[in-house]
Amino acid sequence: DDVIMPWRNQILFRSMYPIEQYHSEMYGNYYLDNVAKEEMKKLKLQYPEIEGHGFGPRKYPHLDWHFGPFAFRAKHIKLWTEYKGGDSYDAQLVPIVHAMRKGYRVSSREINYRAPPEMQKQEEENTFFIEKRLAQLNDLDPKVKKAWTEEFYC
Repeated sequence: DDVIMPWRNQILFRSMYPIEQYHSEMYGNYYLDNVAKEEMKKLKLQYPEIEGHGFGPRKYPHLDWHFGPFAFRAKHIKLWTEYKGGDSYDAQLVPIVHAMRKGYRVSSREINYRAPPEMQKQEEENTFFIEKRLAQLNDLDPKVKKAWTEEFYC
């Protein structure tokens, strides 16, 4: 694989994160997954499959776009170092979109990440953090969508 995006175990994700963050990030993941599927279909590219995804008939997004951690092969470092669009989450995700568009293999593996209980306690039912989640959806996701059709930067 060229890029690996970990995928949070849904039971742990839902139970250990602030409920507003769980719902906003899942919504963002569904949205970005749908955008990616449509764009990859146009490009005649295979959409990544997730490994370790044992949830029965319920359909979950294939990639956990809003999680954060990721890994890539060193030979692809220019995708990240030459990106000049921003210095937030887009600096992570736009290069992943460009990797997918270039046909690099992007995959995901389920992990049992446990968020610190203090995070949930501090952020749940907190308007400041709820608004932060809304801003992420309204700022980040359109940039990621645009990356599917913009010119390559490297």
